[in-house]
Amino acid sequence: MIQPKKVFRTPEGDLGFDWNDGTRSVFSSYRLRLACPCALCVDEHTGEKLLDESSVSKDIKILQVQSVGRYAVGISFDDGHRSGIYPYDKLVELTKNA
Repeated sequence: MIQPKKVFRTPEGDLGFDWNDGTRSVFSSYRLRLACPCALCVDEHTGEKLLDESSVSKDIKILQVQSVGRYAVGISFDDGHRSGIYPYDKLVELTKNA
């Protein structure tokens, strides 16, 4: 199971992960906000994206990152959005689809 060895912020405010398999992922706040998998942003039944991307500021900032068990991080953004839980496997998938 992939796990972060280290979670860090870059000087630009991006969020990074050093994974236990030796790889690294770095995400902009904007990209993470657009990829939010919560029920407010993605229909739970159809998987259809509900988030209007034009409503997200390109200069959105991450306010807080917290561990959610051993499988994810929760991210709070400065637009008031706080319900996104990002499983580690989804973050790795986002890295591959960059």
